[in-house]
Amino acid sequence: MENELKKSEILFLYETSYNIPNGDPFTGEQRYDEETKKILVSDVRMKRYVRTYFEENELPIYVSEKTGAGKSDSKGVLRWIAENRNAKKLTDIGEILKEQIDVRLFGGISTLKDEETKTIKVDNKACINGHVQFTGPVQFALLNPSLNEVNLRMHQNTTHFMSKDTNTQGSIGTTTLVPYSLMQIHGWVNPKVAEKTGLTPEDLKLMYKGLWYGTSGDGSSHSRSKVGQNSVLLLEIEYAQDNQKIYGVDRLIKLVPKDDKKGEQLRSMDDYELDFSELIKAAGTDKVSKIKFYTEIEAIKSELSGNPKFEEIKL
Repeated sequence: MENELKKSEILFLYETSYNIPNGDPFTGEQRYDEETKKILVSDVRMKRYVRTYFEENELPIYVSEKTGAGKSDSKGVLRWIAENRNAKKLTDIGEILKEQIDVRLFGGISTLKDEETKTIKVDNKACINGHVQFTGPVQFALLNPSLNEVNLRMHQNTTHFMSKDTNTQGSIGTTTLVPYSLMQIHGWVNPKVAEKTGLTPEDLKLMYKGLWYGTSGDGSSHSRSKVGQNSVLLLEIEYAQDNQKIYGVDRLIKLVPKDDKKGEQLRSMDDYELDFSELIKAAGTDKVSKIKFYTEIEAIKSELSGNPKFEEIKL
């Protein structure tokens, strides 16, 4: 049977305003490229938006801070899933993993030894196949640069709490904020790898919902450091054949500042235009079957919807 999924590349644009789109885990400071003056957002950050959105909508995921014994204990997590979220009463750890939507999308691994696997039981039946690894059919670039240059802004914040009924303590912290950025996240969908995890078109659509809503105010984007984000445009560039590819997909959309402003002077979408001419040119080639898109911005919608290769989708 022909695979319903096609080889595709993803471009997802969202804007940020006076927040920290992706802090370094060691310093907490925004990831930044000193040479290009562009901020960076990791694939891990984007997958977390999607996973948190899934979890809040009661979809089963493997990589979670809430599942069973917690994210640092894979054996405990797998035991909890097998015993508490296993309606099909599966005993094969690989099959149990594929029941989790984030594994079907992003892959997953279990490194249980045989004796450990056997201690996990479903209706008194010992589990098998505890050492298994799935590569994710959906991948994002490890680090994704903003389309505009950014000058980071220093920000001081205070904390204030009571140590005793009569004593108070406070501290002052310093961090860097991003005044404004237009982020472009680049991703890939591999239909051959999808066959191994069981990824479906419905899973992919749910991921797009997770990207769109999970980045712009739902889930983990509704936090002190992430508030101020808005999804702008989602594109899925579908290839006509699995062996075809367009060079430089991440350079098909250009940001053009208005009124002679520089990239680091931008503060909203009113300060620039998006040039889709290279994207439209690429859509006209034989390599591209169609380009699916979703946006809530009417100006972008009207520019793309007039082309027969562009197909507006609903989320």
